[in-house]
Amino acid sequence: MNPIRMNRLFRLLVLLASVSLPAGQGALAADAPKMSAAEKEAERAARLKLAAEGLEKLYAVQPDARAAVEKAPGYAVFDISAIYALLLVGQKGKGVLFNNATKKPTFMLSSRAGTGPGVGKQRVFQIFVFKSKGAMDQFVLAGGLGGDVSGSVSTGTDGMVRSFNPQIDIYQIPVSGMAVQASWGGTVYKVDSDLK
Repeated sequence: MNPIRMNRLFRLLVLLASVSLPAGQGALAADAPKMSAAEKEAERAARLKLAAEGLEKLYAVQPDARAAVEKAPGYAVFDISAIYALLLVGQKGKGVLFNNATKKPTFMLSSRAGTGPGVGKQRVFQIFVFKSKGAMDQFVLAGGLGGDVSGSVSTGTDGMVRSFNPQIDIYQIPVSGMAVQASWGGTVYKVDSDLK
């Protein structure tokens, strides 16, 4: 496939992913009214609860991860929903990044579009453990580009995903659903401007 057609296909995938998943973060979200103060507080509380649930599930399958999370400069927990429909891949998620020094949460969003053979729908927790403050800061400031789990190698059933970035450990814990897939694409993690 020539580069122009590939670029057009990728743009189409991004558009489809932005409107196909009901995470409230798609292209149509720009037309949605802004959240009230009470709604923002409720959403923050819901994200913190999801983060606690994700860590609990991680520690159940990988007890040694608790020490890594606690001694790290920071960590992030994302609740991700993914759809694999033949050659299209779409993913949306919400999460929280925690700075262990300040204890301050940064609320974030994630989205992914890609292609490759696959079928299914799946919900997973993705937990990022930052081994250096620089890796954590880069994840937030660069919009999380380069933290793509799909560009990593998974081994075993312990939930550990081997990241290409040696300063970040990534765990992926299935919550529900199942997908059979071999896909490529790009994932973007960004600060949620509605919850700053």
